[in-house]
Amino acid sequence: MTSKLEVNVEEDISRKIQVCPYRVSSQSSVVDDAEEFAALEDPDQCLTRLDLSHNRLLNVSLARCLGNVLMELQSIVHLSLSFNTLDDDCIEVLGDALSNSGVRLLEAAHCQITDRGGSLLFSALLYSDCVQMLDVSWNHLDTASGQAIGRFLSTQKTLKELLLAGNHLYQELQCTVPLLLGMIGNETLELLDLSWNGLRGEELGRALSKAVQQSKLKCLKLECNMLSEVELSFVVKLAKKSETLVELWLGSNVFEDTVLVELVRTFMRHPTLLVLSLGPFQFIPQTVAKLCRICKRKYPAKQIIYQGVLRAKPARPVDVQEMLLERSRFLAQKPKKAKLKRDLGHLMLQFGDAETTLLTREEFVLALKRFRLKLDRALLEALMDAFEAPKKLVDTGAMALKYLTKHPTERPIVKPAKRKGQK
Repeated sequence: MTSKLEVNVEEDISRKIQVCPYRVSSQSSVVDDAEEFAALEDPDQCLTRLDLSHNRLLNVSLARCLGNVLMELQSIVHLSLSFNTLDDDCIEVLGDALSNSGVRLLEAAHCQITDRGGSLLFSALLYSDCVQMLDVSWNHLDTASGQAIGRFLSTQKTLKELLLAGNHLYQELQCTVPLLLGMIGNETLELLDLSWNGLRGEELGRALSKAVQQSKLKCLKLECNMLSEVELSFVVKLAKKSETLVELWLGSNVFEDTVLVELVRTFMRHPTLLVLSLGPFQFIPQTVAKLCRICKRKYPAKQIIYQGVLRAKPARPVDVQEMLLERSRFLAQKPKKAKLKRDLGHLMLQFGDAETTLLTREEFVLALKRFRLKLDRALLEALMDAFEAPKKLVDTGAMALKYLTKHPTERPIVKPAKRKGQK
């Protein structure tokens, strides 16, 4: 893998990067002083974005060199370090450098940042006066990081987007609640992504409702958590009282029908909410689908995301006995060797004509061997369990009746055996 270095040049095309103050002909060594390039006042201002993602070679020495570059070139506003391995020592060095740099957008997703590393990073950026977006998704941030993020949000005055998806911020009282309470009074944060963190709990719902109502948050993402009716009821309350919320993403949580109805009704009446995501794989009941159609007709600008609508009739229950008999019939008709082909209906006719229809398991297995029908052990055990009678016997009469009702079978024609010498 190779590192990438992207350089963004000022849009003013009249200004050119100075290579040489005079034009030099590529055909000769004579310098033509007739035309002179306009030299840039500060060539370092050309570098605005530094992309070092998808590397595995960052160590403390390289992190220290990178930190010196960031502090020296205050023009770098976008730094991407995603898909690297940043240990605690690297994070400590880079955190100090970032707090004194001009970086506004920091991407550090999939960097294997530990809980201590996350705490060091957010503690270092506590008083940064330029950071606007932090992406530390899919790392190992835990309790200490959650508390540091809460302190960070309570004092930060420039941050607009914070992406924390795919971490371990599920400790309710020690981690999640302090993180959310740090948002109270924050007037700059507009997007918070807490998806894939295993969030749940009543205290979480209370803290979330209080934090969103007392902030200027516009987009809240809580997808793929463990939110159920208790937590989602608080989400409905915060949606009703929030005056700034525009997007609410709640996909892949546990939705009850009553909560869904209340959530969609709140979304329809809310003056600022424009996007409600129930998840791209979520199927909603008929009552909720009717409300979604009304919302789409009355408010075309609003968008509700879901997969489809559940049918009015429930799904047909699975008939285990029929399923096992169909599988046995298939294996009897299409064995690995053609000479082992059998018609399962003939065996069922024998079971139906027998005087005793209740067989022990050993007798049932022996009957299949005499019929030369080979079934794998798991299927054989499941078939005997499906037609089990009292005292662990196998009801072959019920088995024959069920099979022959669906697959009527004619009795085989038995040809008389020829005697020796008979023409």
